[in-house]
This record gives sequence, C-alpha cells and structure tokens, in this order.
Amino acid sequence: MGIKQAILGLLSDGPVHGYDLKTEFEDQLSPTTKLNFGQVYTTLDRMKRDGLVGQEVVTQTERPDKKVYALTNAGRKELEEWLTEPTKLDLDLRNETFLKLMVARRVDWADPKRVLAVERRACLSQLHEMTQARAKAERDGAPVQTMLLLELALLRLEAFAKWLERCEAVLSQEDAQ
Repeated sequence: MGIKQAILGLLSDGPVHGYDLKTEFEDQLSPTTKLNFGQVYTTLDRMKRDGLVGQEVVTQTERPDKKVYALTNAGRKELEEWLTEPTKLDLDLRNETFLKLMVARRVDWADPKRVLAVERRACLSQLHEMTQARAKAERDGAPVQTMLLLELALLRLEAFAKWLERCEAVLSQEDAQ
C-alpha cells in the first residue's frame, strides 16, 4: 500500500504534525486501515532523509514542542508521479483455497467438491454480511471512502464466488473424462 505517498498527499495542504497525519489517514483516506505511530514516524524520518518532506519544530507554551512536517518540491514531484502511474494490481496467486483444492485432488479420501462447497458457503456468508454493511453505510450516510471500500470488498467477494463456480465446472469436466 502507498502509505508514504498517502502521507505526502496529506501534507499537500500544508504542514501537519505526525499524530494528525495518523488521524487524517485513518479518518479521511482509509477508514479500515489502522496505522501505528511508529509506522508514521518511521515513514516521516525516511521521507525527511530522502528530501521528500521538511521538518520544523513548533514551540508550544503549555505542551512540549512538536514537530510538523511539510511537503518539499521533491515530495510534490513524487506524489505527482505516484498519482499519474497505474497501480500494480495485486495478483498474488498464493491462495489457501486453491491449495486446498489441489491437495484434495491428490488425497484419495478427500473430495474437492466438498472443499468448494465449504468455501462457497463461507464466501456467500461474507458476501451477505458485506451487502448488509454497505446498506447500513448508505442509510447512515457514510463517507465516500467507506462506501468505495465496501464496494471493493463486495466486488472481490463476487469475483471469488464466480471463481469457485468455475473451479466446480472444471472439476466436473475432469470427473466426466
């Protein structure tokens, strides 16, 4: 995930404290992702080292001084490049369901179609839960970032369900031969 670039994007409006970057990331950009402070500050330190952000210490009267970070020209350039380049799609083919199917085909006492049935029930259950979550989010007037993430989850689940159907069809063809 482009956490570094997302932080650069949050800094594009002006200087921000690390704590506020964490909060804005979780509230405004990715409500399902939780960052820890160590991750935020480690990323900021690397970006400072690389010249993508500058740092300024702001004196506070009743609290300890705080560091605020600002986007540099190099940071803006990196952000622009990131926004204009296509994202590499996650096609990680290491999938446990796939492995279960391949093992079930090899083990004489296992039934790949039973594996598929279990996976399908779980997928349809998740699909139902996600559909309800999306409906609730719509009723509650959830922010657009929440709605888009729910839509992404639904489409992924639908694609997985379709793949499970395809697996069953291929296995049925294999049995018929």
